[in-house]
Amino acid sequence: MAAASTTSRRELPECPVCHDGYKEPKILPCTHLACKKCVVSWLQKAGVKGGCPLCRAPILPSTSRGQRDLNTLVNDLPTDLATMALVDSHKVLSGQHVCMICNNNAAAASFCLQCDVKICKACIIGHKNIPLTRKHVIEDLNKLSPQRLAEINRATCNVHDDRPAELYCFTHQELICMLCDSTNHRSCAEVKAIPDVATEKRRELEQQAQRLRDRATALATEIKEVTDSFKIMRKKANDTFDDLEQCLKKRRQEVNELIQAEQGAAMTSLAELEKWRAALALNAASVGNVVQLASGGSLLGMMKGLTSRLDDLESQTGTTRKMKVKDLTLKLDKLRADIASLGTS
Repeated sequence: MAAASTTSRRELPECPVCHDGYKEPKILPCTHLACKKCVVSWLQKAGVKGGCPLCRAPILPSTSRGQRDLNTLVNDLPTDLATMALVDSHKVLSGQHVCMICNNNAAAASFCLQCDVKICKACIIGHKNIPLTRKHVIEDLNKLSPQRLAEINRATCNVHDDRPAELYCFTHQELICMLCDSTNHRSCAEVKAIPDVATEKRRELEQQAQRLRDRATALATEIKEVTDSFKIMRKKANDTFDDLEQCLKKRRQEVNELIQAEQGAAMTSLAELEKWRAALALNAASVGNVVQLASGGSLLGMMKGLTSRLDDLESQTGTTRKMKVKDLTLKLDKLRADIASLGTS
C-alpha cells in the first residue's frame, strides 16, 4: 500500500513529557506545550509550584494555587487547537488507507477535504456524480501532507460532533452547526459565519501581537540604554583614573626632581657646616687639654690669645650656622608643604 505522506514520524509534534503525539495540548504561560494529562501528572509529582518541564517557568499563577482542584486549573490553560489538528491529521494520513465510503476494504487513493474521508478510485466517480458532493475538493493521499490537512481541518459543532461547525454564536461563545442555529440559537443576538469571525479575530490577535512586539522592542531599547549607561560610566571612570594616574606620575617625577635638586644644594651647605663643626670640636678639645694640663702661669700666659681666638671662631661660626640652618629649614618646610598638598589637591 502506498505511503500516505512524505512527512516522517520525527515531524509529528511530540509532548516533551510523554514523547508521543500531543493529546489536548495545553499552552503553558512560557508558551511551551504539553498534553493536559501530562501537565496534571507533572504537577502532581512536582507540586503545584512545579515549573515547565522544559524551562522550569511557573505553570500555575500563585493566586490560583489551592483554590481549585488541579484538573480544573490545568483545564483553564488555553488549548492549542492548531497543534491538535496537525497531530490528528498526521494520524489520519499515517493510518491504514482503506476507503471509508464503500464496504469492500478497497485501498484508498484520495481524500475528500470536505467530507474528511479517504476514498478509493471507484468511489471517487460516484462522489463526483452526486450534486451535493460534486464540487468537493479531492486530493491525492500520496501528496497530501499533515500541514495541508490541518489547514483545512473543519471544526465540529459543540453539540453535534458529527456535524461541521459553520457558525459562531457570540452570545454563547461557541461553534455551532446550521441545525443548532435554526433551533437553540434562533434568539441569540449575533451569529456569524466562521470565516468572517475568524478574519476579525485574526486581525485582533495580530494587532495585539503587534502591540506585544512593540513593547518587547521598547523594553529591549530600555535594557540596552541601561546596559550602555554602565559601560559608558565604567569607561569614563577608567579614563578619569588613567588621567589621574598620569598626572600623579608626572607630579611624582617633578617632586622627586625638586627634592633631588634641593638635596644637592643642601649637601653643599651641610659640608660647610661640617667643616665648622670639626673646627669647633678641635678647638674645644685643644682648650680642654690646656685647661687640664697647663700650669697656672702658662694658662694665664695663653689666656688672652686663646680667648680672642675662640671668641672670633664662636662669633663667625654662630652667625654662619644660624643663616645656613635657617635657610635649610625654610626649604625643608616648603618641600613638606608641597608634598602634603598632593594628598588634598
